[in-house]
Amino acid sequence: MTELAQVGDRDTEHLLEELARLRPLAEMGRMAATVAHEIRNPLAGISANAELLREVVSNPADTECVDIILGEVERLGHLVTDLLYYCREREPDRSTIDLPWLARMVCELSQADAVNAGVSLDWTGAGRAMGDSELGRQALLNVVRNGIQACSQGGSVHLEVCDGEICVSDTGCGVSAVIRDRLFEPFITGKTRGLGLGATVARRCQRRQEGDLVLRETSPTGSAFLLTWPRA
Repeated sequence: MTELAQVGDRDTEHLLEELARLRPLAEMGRMAATVAHEIRNPLAGISANAELLREVVSNPADTECVDIILGEVERLGHLVTDLLYYCREREPDRSTIDLPWLARMVCELSQADAVNAGVSLDWTGAGRAMGDSELGRQALLNVVRNGIQACSQGGSVHLEVCDGEICVSDTGCGVSAVIRDRLFEPFITGKTRGLGLGATVARRCQRRQEGDLVLRETSPTGSAFLLTWPRA
């Protein structure tokens, strides 16, 4: 009995140590979500005023400066959104998702980025799934955005829709072997900018609605990511 009691005491002590270790991380997550939420409104104000400024400037150098401001505001907006989705834990909805509608909407939202990068973006197919359309939209947006950024000018990103899944294929540079096994861990990235949360948030969004995100294949000529949902 004494030995059993000692084992129980050690287990309890270990649990208390683990709770003490995790508590600051949980507090940091809540703080990050709060800060990200508070940053959103000022960013929207900066963007709106920069857009107004762009309409009245005529000097090409001034226009370029305003475009830089708008580009950086958009980049910060993406980072804030990733932080919010990474920290947020609301209960996911469960309803029928029209996957062609989801693919079309994400392509429309990403079209400006694709045009600026000189990358073609399209989708084909049909199918439905069960899940949370907001979480699915954010997951697909992140995957498509990463695909566009992986491509050089003249490249392409294609979304293939089937029942319960969307496969996003790009003609980019592929996922480096150095980060391939840790691609979906937070703060792991092969880019020189960004937090490395895009793929992490995308998989987190999918798994919260009982789906998944996997790297189906990758090579120096492109990659394919598969987003899955429970079938309708």
